[in-house]
Parts: sequence; structure tokens; C-alpha cells
Amino acid sequence: MKIFAYEYGSGGGLFDRTMRPPLVYQGDFMLCALISDLTRLPDIEVITTREPRLPALNLPESVLVVSTDGLTDNGFNHCLRASDAVWPVAPECAGILERLSRKIVRNKRILLGSRASAVRVASSRLLTGHRLARAGVRVIDTYLPHDDLPGDVGAWVVKSDDGVGFHTTQIFHSAKNALDWINESHEKQYVLQPFLHGKPCSLSLLCCRGDAHLLSCDEQRFAVMNSQFHYLGTSVNSIRTGAAECHRLAGKIAKAIPGLWGYVSVDFILTESGPVVLGIYPRLTMSYAGLHASIGCNPAGLVLDLLQKKIDIVPASLNKVVVNVDAQTFSVN
Repeated sequence: MKIFAYEYGSGGGLFDRTMRPPLVYQGDFMLCALISDLTRLPDIEVITTREPRLPALNLPESVLVVSTDGLTDNGFNHCLRASDAVWPVAPECAGILERLSRKIVRNKRILLGSRASAVRVASSRLLTGHRLARAGVRVIDTYLPHDDLPGDVGAWVVKSDDGVGFHTTQIFHSAKNALDWINESHEKQYVLQPFLHGKPCSLSLLCCRGDAHLLSCDEQRFAVMNSQFHYLGTSVNSIRTGAAECHRLAGKIAKAIPGLWGYVSVDFILTESGPVVLGIYPRLTMSYAGLHASIGCNPAGLVLDLLQKKIDIVPASLNKVVVNVDAQTFSVN
């Protein structure tokens, strides 16, 4: 099988825009981890694209790297035609991941990711909140600017409804300040969420046909500067308490959005009363980069096993070693 591993930011998606170094670094980090896992599997060939503005990656010699310079659609169509399957790593914002997912299926290639219908739900904080709430999942309250906002909230977080990552957020100490900022902004639709006190965490899941298996429960690290969150890193499988509750949460999410498939990440705040879901990411996240070392098992291989309708994971058999994935470093404890 020839697999096209496509990372949107470094693979040509930003050909006409300025690249943000932190996002390019994270994209490269995830892509290298994915390609490393794929090339360790038998009978797998890997192809990827690379922006000519960026330095070459240290990839295995067997990987075919296609420069996007001068190619129609920045090489995506070329590699799509040359592959049997595509593993897209792309943002949900502006419908990017959904469009790519539909294009892959329309061209009769194997999509190694969630179905477009599930991506659409996960791409909207409002849709995600409504879908999960109906399924009995504790999810953060999400409001539009014209909604009646509760008066007992100490601080508010403002973000784009289809925003990606924490770099798009703003924190305000009052609803008035938040609404004033939104009114002055010329950006797309914003939503408001109460600032929750607790530990920022994430789940790495393997999803298929409404079922989910928990691969890791991670603690995320952030700094707040200039009223914005700044991602510092993730400690993969560092959360050891509440495993049964996390398993139940994973199952509820998969049943609520049965189109989730393959690797899926869930962000949540671990509060004193339990986890409260912030969002779902139907694609690779930085946690993936530490997953192989943490569980002692090739996560890309687990995803490909789903093509044979196999989910043979025994949670107790996973190593669960704590692995730190940092903004600039990578270490195993």
C-alpha cells in the first residue's frame, strides 16, 4: 500500500501565506512521527509533499518527498493520484480538513481519518457541544455573542467557532470586555465559554464505527501571556487516576459521533467534579508524537488494522510510560 502522508502547513497548504513558526514546527513534529511509524510497517510505501520555503526533513530514504514548487494544487492532486490511501493532517478551520476528506473519498482513495460528516461536527464548537450534550457528555457551555450570558462567570474565553488550537483564544475578566473586543474585531464568528479552573488534559483515542479505545490520557501544559494561551507541551499518559471515567467518556463520544475513525484527540478540563470536554480533534495532535514510545505499540499500525475491522487492543497490555512532548524538546521519563 502506498500512503500519502499529507501535512497541510508544511506540505503546500500555506503556499501563499506567511508561515507561523510554532505551527510549522508542530506540523513537522507530527509528520515525522507519523512517517516514522508508517515506515516501520511491512509492505507500506510513503509519499509526502514539502514546501520549498522550508528546510528538508530528516526522513527515511524510502520516503518519496515531492516538492510543491510549481505543481498544480501544490502537489496534493499529484500525490493523491499516486497513492492508495491518504492520511491527512490538516486544521479543521475554514472547512479545510472536511474538504480534503471529501476529496480523498471522491477520488476513491482510502481515507485514513474520520469521515467528513464527523469532521464537520468536530470543526464547530457549537455543533460539538450540542451533539455531546445530547449524548449525556459533560461539555463546556458555549455561547454566541447575542445570547443571554450568565452573570456568575468570573472570566470568559473567546475563540472562533471553527478555530484551531489555543493560539486563537483570548481571555477576558468580564463579559462586557469580551463582547466589546468581539464587536471591534473583523474576524469570523466567535463563541464565548466560561473559564474553567482545573487541569488541562487530553485523550488519544482509536475510533471505529461508534467504538473507541483509550490509548492515552495526557496532561497539557500552557502559559498565559497577553491574555492568550500558549502551548508548552504535553505529558503523554501522565494522568493515571480516573481511568475508568476516561474510558466511559471515550465510549460516549464515539457513540455520539460515529463517523470518528482512526486517531482522534479530545481536549478536556479535569475539574474537581470530573472531566468537562472542550473539543474534539479528528486528526493527529502533538500527543501522537509521544504515543509510540508511551504505549510500546505502533499507533499507525493500529489505525491500519481498522481497515480489516480489527480492534484487538487490550488496554492492560500497553506500557503507559510517561513521555513528554515539548514545544522544542522530546523526552521520555
